[in-house]
Amino acid sequence: MEEFKNDMLPERDPRYLTVKEVVYHLTQCNQDVPGISEINWVIHVVDSPDVNAFVLPNGQVFVFTGLLNSVTDTHQLSFLLGHEIAHAVLGHAYMFDRPYSRTLEAEADKIGLQLAAKACVDVRASSVFWQQMEFSESLHGYPKLPEWLSTHPSHGNRAEHLDRLIPQALKLREVCNCPPLSGPDPRLLFKLTVKRFLEDSEKEDLNTTVRKQKTAALPIQKQEQIPLTYIVEKKTTS
Repeated sequence: MEEFKNDMLPERDPRYLTVKEVVYHLTQCNQDVPGISEINWVIHVVDSPDVNAFVLPNGQVFVFTGLLNSVTDTHQLSFLLGHEIAHAVLGHAYMFDRPYSRTLEAEADKIGLQLAAKACVDVRASSVFWQQMEFSESLHGYPKLPEWLSTHPSHGNRAEHLDRLIPQALKLREVCNCPPLSGPDPRLLFKLTVKRFLEDSEKEDLNTTVRKQKTAALPIQKQEQIPLTYIVEKKTTS
């Protein structure tokens, strides 16, 4: 916490209040989960471009503004914070053994999705966040790190894993008497948005190519070349 003390947002900042509301809602809706009611959850929002969040075992919640800028809505944020709360409740230690760490991440995704479902969050938004991250990195040309070199699952694998868990989480929402989800599936909306973006990009590339071809085809006015001997004679005469 000491390293972030100069970058903490004040408690009156709207971004701090948003995080506080999400954490409060998650914890209040999961009081029956062992560990959650015993922990005093304290919010810290760090003004940093890092797309990151973590929760210490003592309930200190750290969320970076880079993460807040990367989520589309509070549904995505609720799942991500549910994931971090799950780490604390499950007593996960961040180990250097990479495969085991990925197993812990998958477990936290599963429990975090359940916490979000009990809070009546649209759990379908969980996989969309990781699809957004994967698409954003591909647009910026970031190289994909082999999953065996990472402590976390790849964005694509994480989204697929969550998609397999979502049907069960939706059933849990029903058991908790959550209101029915309205509107289209955010996963479908994201696919359509990406499709439209790629189509528009292809059209723009095609238009750029056509403009270049037309420019290259324009007639270039031929300038009459003055013989070098004429220039020499002109200088000598003068």
